[in-house]
Amino acid sequence: MLIKDNYKKISLKDRRTIVISDIHGSITLFKQLLNKVNYTEEDRLIILGDIIDKGPNSIEVVEYVAELLTRPHVHMVLGNCDCIFDELEEDYLYGYMQRRHTIVHEALNKLGKTLDDYTTQSEMAADIRAHFGYLHDVVRDLPLMIEAEDFIFVHAGLDQQDYMHTSRYHALNMPYFFEQTHDADKMVVVGHFPTCNFVTDGLMNNNIKENKAARIIDIDGGNQVKYSGQLNALIIQYEEDVYTLDMMSVDEYSRCEIIQDFEVSFQEPHTFTYPYFEIEVFDGDEYFTQAKHIHTGIDFMVKTEFIMETEDGYRLKDDYTDYFMDVKSGEQVAIIDDSYLGYTLIMKDGITGWVPDEVL
Repeated sequence: MLIKDNYKKISLKDRRTIVISDIHGSITLFKQLLNKVNYTEEDRLIILGDIIDKGPNSIEVVEYVAELLTRPHVHMVLGNCDCIFDELEEDYLYGYMQRRHTIVHEALNKLGKTLDDYTTQSEMAADIRAHFGYLHDVVRDLPLMIEAEDFIFVHAGLDQQDYMHTSRYHALNMPYFFEQTHDADKMVVVGHFPTCNFVTDGLMNNNIKENKAARIIDIDGGNQVKYSGQLNALIIQYEEDVYTLDMMSVDEYSRCEIIQDFEVSFQEPHTFTYPYFEIEVFDGDEYFTQAKHIHTGIDFMVKTEFIMETEDGYRLKDDYTDYFMDVKSGEQVAIIDDSYLGYTLIMKDGITGWVPDEVL
């Protein structure tokens, strides 16, 4: 199937439009975000797919989205994770379920069963479909793309040429689209690939990012995928034929107050993201270790506890930033990880960085 075989055309100019992507089973965050943007039935809501898996409450999200889709101004495009009901017999599934929480886990839990209760994967798939087919019905026939006056909405991306002939697979799975090009004369809004993977100014930044030259906006804040992820909303409003863009976000982290100012006079921050975690390690202490990022050749200081030793050498245990955050007394910041010696990983305004423990 190609995009041209399953897409929808709408107009955005008559009301405010709220665009959210990659909810990933986070029913509480989804509702918090709708509340934060003051969503009402008079608004237009566009969901860019991946409402299922990774987070804890996929069934609740699908049921809630099903209710929303009965409203005249709510639309959704298909995401790759929303296809799991079509993939219940695929070879990858059981291995994937060992790494990620899925809607299958939730369904089995409701049935009071485990995978061991089935003699074959096909038997398990049939049982899930028999009891939860109503969830599949919500996502089964969703469009691959929504097109409006100045915008195209698709989960992952478009082919560089003849975008209407983009395959279903590419529309749902294309990586790194934010750094690519397309031949549509409109702004393309996508999710799928977290924005922090596209590092600018060396920062780990989960906020919505716009590539004006390529006419691409990525809104995936890494919710349930990145350890400092957030759920983003893009807000589009028209005044006659001119639109404006705004952003809001929510996250699930506890807050802490800054009790003294902290400022670094000069630094050149670096952020390294999946899959390039291999490093060479040099001198260090229990706080920080000098290292070289093998993929880029960049020398940097890494928090010592963030280093993993492997059979082939050393690697970062996850996405890493060496940015030290400037903070002022009285600010509220999100606590991402306070388990490190002497320093805490925080997030402020969607950006992740380190501060000394004594400022919290």
